[in-house]
Amino acid sequence: MFVITVIPLRRGVVVDNLSYFSSKEYPAGTLVTIPIRNSSTIGIVTESHEVSTAKTALRAATFSLKKLPVQEGKHALGDAFIKTAKELSSLYASSIGAVLYNLLPPDVRTGDVDIPHTHYVTPTITHTPQVLQAKKSERYLAYRSLVRETFAHSGSVLLVVPSSVEADEIRKALENGIEDRIIMCTSSSTKSELKKAFLALEDFSRTKLIITTPSYAVIERHDITHVVVENARSSYYKELSRPYLDYRDVLRIHAKYTGRKILFADMLPRSEEEDLRRSETYQTYNETLKRIELPGTLTSIDMNSEESKEVSFKLFSKEVEKTITDIKKKKERIFIFAARRGLAPLVACMDCKYIFRSKESGCPYSLIRTVRDGVEERWFVCSTSGERIRAVDTCPICGSWRLRERGIGIQQVYDELHKLFPQTPIILFDHITAKTYKKATFLRDTFYATKGAILLGTHMALPYLSEPIDHSVVVNMDALLATPTWRLEEENLALLLRLREVTKGTVFVQARSKETGVFEYARHGSVENFYSDELELRKKFGYPPYTTFIHLTWQGTPQIVAKLETDIKTLLAEYNISLYQNPTSTKDSPIMYGLIRIPREEWPNAKLYAILRALPPTVRIIINPDRIV
Repeated sequence: MFVITVIPLRRGVVVDNLSYFSSKEYPAGTLVTIPIRNSSTIGIVTESHEVSTAKTALRAATFSLKKLPVQEGKHALGDAFIKTAKELSSLYASSIGAVLYNLLPPDVRTGDVDIPHTHYVTPTITHTPQVLQAKKSERYLAYRSLVRETFAHSGSVLLVVPSSVEADEIRKALENGIEDRIIMCTSSSTKSELKKAFLALEDFSRTKLIITTPSYAVIERHDITHVVVENARSSYYKELSRPYLDYRDVLRIHAKYTGRKILFADMLPRSEEEDLRRSETYQTYNETLKRIELPGTLTSIDMNSEESKEVSFKLFSKEVEKTITDIKKKKERIFIFAARRGLAPLVACMDCKYIFRSKESGCPYSLIRTVRDGVEERWFVCSTSGERIRAVDTCPICGSWRLRERGIGIQQVYDELHKLFPQTPIILFDHITAKTYKKATFLRDTFYATKGAILLGTHMALPYLSEPIDHSVVVNMDALLATPTWRLEEENLALLLRLREVTKGTVFVQARSKETGVFEYARHGSVENFYSDELELRKKFGYPPYTTFIHLTWQGTPQIVAKLETDIKTLLAEYNISLYQNPTSTKDSPIMYGLIRIPREEWPNAKLYAILRALPPTVRIIINPDRIV
């Protein structure tokens, strides 16, 4: 008989491991089906030893062990996979089980497909990560060269992209001559396509180019020698559910334990990668860029000068209106970027100044419009919690009918475009019209097939701009400048550079506030100056990469929140935790935050990790979130 220690792989399970009796020994890393109460789930074996070696511990136990059913045909995870999970567990203050659960592909977790069975060789060398900064066309050229060189040395390449549309684009760019050697595992792949791809991963007759999205990226095929993280600054690499893993860290750590070379590539890599490159912790792939030459020119427009006493508010400047008018005559195409979704980012009462907010998150509702069977419906939607309720006509505080939309939403821009340019084809690309990958690609293809068309979209439209467009417009730069994130300058510069990259003509940026430094960086492509200024500021004010943020969030009744606040303040007193309330939360269900700033060289910290793991599961812990308010 054996005692088998297993980590359960189930979302929400708090325990780190469970023990079972077994008549058969299973090596560490084996995937097994385990009974938990009246159900069963998948678990991973971490230890297996004979009962005779644990008699003392078993006699002292206050509970009896369940018997583990005999497992047939189960696959095992490699040693590198387990080591990666353990390191990530410390880095993200989470249980190993929760990390392993997220690392496994969704179809493996559900049991629809078996994890690919590949043999592995323990690496003898660890390679220094590299950073490639270049335009997309130049990155693709570099990938073609890298793939062919790796194939020549009997190696495979793992190329990770943030989204399915980017996976399809990069496949088309690289597949010439190697069509039969490409494996695709993406979030839009069907079950049959994934099963075929997983079988192909077990075929070692030829080396492969494996293209995946993050959820399928931890692959232990033994001949993978290079990992490329394309569009490495994308927020899609950061998970939105516990334990909030960042797949850039996942792939870097896994590459360390598998002996792979890893390359982070983007036109504007994150400042974290640039700091590591400057300190020579990371190496530079090809050459370091001081400026980026891009086809589009950037023109900023002061909207204050466009408005007068007669016209107090204008959505488009005269120059932009003329450009849109001309696109139909010239058979050109234009992309219009709107930062906010819906009709308006918030709704307020004009009498008592009440702002409609979500009871769950405390954040202002966005007002959106949908049409069902020809009937218009209006909804309040919370972008934080996903809550969605019918929009009301009166204020719940004073009963007033004088409700006003505040801010510029994409549907409001859509309505204005139809009024000004009724004969021009307008394609709306947002979370309502592009709910699925199939709908999104249809909208993209329609836009490129229609001359004289306008594509109106939010951030989610940017990856779909696969071909050049004639002009671009940022409707309201002020909304972007007011985004509550400490990555503000970096995100805005990345957006403007991306628009310049995909635009042949002019990128019009409309704003009512004064120009900031990001306009100059974007206008001249002076990325080296941006990094120098940005890193200096981050170092001065204690922001990543020089400091690790550990951000805590909890919510409940005032009594529960106050009790947790007292406990957290006591437990984490020596770490100078800052406690503050979400200013938009309600009195009945307040939201509290806690922020610990710790020098990056002091994290992970075993003592702090133990305290964080002891906190109740109602306290959300995120390492280095993009927003701390």
